[in-house]
Amino acid sequence: MNLLTKTVHLWVSVSLCALDWVCIKVGGPNLDLPMLGAAFYMGRELAQAEYRYIQSHGGQRDEVPWYCGFLPEAWNKKSVLDLAGPLALAVLYELISGRAN
Repeated sequence: MNLLTKTVHLWVSVSLCALDWVCIKVGGPNLDLPMLGAAFYMGRELAQAEYRYIQSHGGQRDEVPWYCGFLPEAWNKKSVLDLAGPLALAVLYELISGRAN
């Protein structure tokens, strides 16, 4: 894997920040695209963590607790970074743009 494929979540988040900034500058609606992107990646990573938990403990989806995606043992370093990058970028963008209350 090259650097681009390892950081695709972050590049998509940067693109959403740029698109959001353009929308604000031209007087468009406040879409809050960076936070929507971060929420998308959060859901995606939680779903992947659930399936890692299911795979490591055997069984089916309906046989594991609903919170299994939140358990630390279901996460690995890559998943944490895939979530932390877009989330940190979205929070930083909100702080810099002055829209965070």
